Amino acid sequence: MKRTGCIAALSALFFLHTYSSVSAQAFQYGEELDLRDRGLRIDNLIGIYTSKAGYESIRRTSGGKVNIRATAVIINKDTLTPGKINTRGQTTLFYRRKNFSISIDPPAVFKSPAGEASFKKFYAQSLTMDRNYVNNRIAFRMMQETGIFGLWHTFSKLSVNDRCEGLYLVLERPEDFALKKMNSPMAIRRGFENRIQKTMPGDNVPDDTIKKYTGYFRQIYSSIGKYKGEALYRTISQWIDLETYMKWLAFNSFVRNKDYTDEIYLYVDPLSRKFSIIPWDYDDLFSTEPHEGTAASRSILGDKLLFSAEDRLDQKIAGDPFLYNIFLEQYHWILTRLTPEKIREILEGTFAELYPYYSDNEILEAAKYDLWPEKDIPKLKEDMITLYIQLMVSRNLYLKRIEELLEAR
Repeated sequence: MKRTGCIAALSALFFLHTYSSVSAQAFQYGEELDLRDRGLRIDNLIGIYTSKAGYESIRRTSGGKVNIRATAVIINKDTLTPGKINTRGQTTLFYRRKNFSISIDPPAVFKSPAGEASFKKFYAQSLTMDRNYVNNRIAFRMMQETGIFGLWHTFSKLSVNDRCEGLYLVLERPEDFALKKMNSPMAIRRGFENRIQKTMPGDNVPDDTIKKYTGYFRQIYSSIGKYKGEALYRTISQWIDLETYMKWLAFNSFVRNKDYTDEIYLYVDPLSRKFSIIPWDYDDLFSTEPHEGTAASRSILGDKLLFSAEDRLDQKIAGDPFLYNIFLEQYHWILTRLTPEKIREILEGTFAELYPYYSDNEILEAAKYDLWPEKDIPKLKEDMITLYIQLMVSRNLYLKRIEELLEAR
């Protein structure tokens, strides 16, 4: 299959998931998944208490962010002192179920199948734009398996004034992972057009250190027009872990992430003194086209195996033969580690984790405010089977084509 044929076939495949219902009996992969209740329970409960006016401000869908004056926070039966609590995000602010940034004292202890973790500050993501609440969880698990992603996360039920707000994803804050867990001197969030959207220095980091690393970021992009080939690779690799960045780029292409250019944090690794990455926000997976549209992306990428081309570094990786060969090697590395057995394990585990939440009528009632409001266990099972089919077909198509390209070098 030619590269253009590979891209066309995958576009048709993902159109099928987005706009139609798929019968498991129609595909050979559908019967391979073992989707069942494994006896898990709802282990995490978050309760926020505020005034009636505070609660009504949370319910508004005007798009404004709200600072919540909480009188108490109870997490897994522990009564904690609330600190700063506010709604967060962008598009989700126009939905009834909001994302929250929560600070409490002492730290709250959360449970997950992988173990426990405690946080004084964390994000509670409503997943209101995440179809069947699976995309972020599946993406995070696959990136954990490939060494790209390291944020701790788990599911939780959340209520405000004892009224259920639905299922949430408790997520370690990227800046805490970078600055506290990894002891990084600085992290940044990348925006569109190669901009630094937000700078997050560590405690007592001098201004000249901040200036140095923001300079590193800008030199990555200024080098694109000055060098090519191996010289470009060696130059950029002074400032960023380029192979891990390429793995992230390949993963986004594999799962057809619609919007990822501005969904990445970069932090300075204290050992290598170069940027490493923290991926973020995986609501828009398995999309038929990237954020900028198929015509716009293909006009830049041609037949290259990247999904999106909004960032100049990504464009250069696609357009420079030396960099593109390394990208293909990283893509191959990702796909060989995401074996069919590992993909099945991740999807089956996600289904088992979600099962008790889907068995909670209050959570299903709160789902009526989501982008995808109709949720139940049969729909969840059908969606998981469809995602598995897509991932398997995508993996086989891409792996075959990448191996052909690498062999032909």
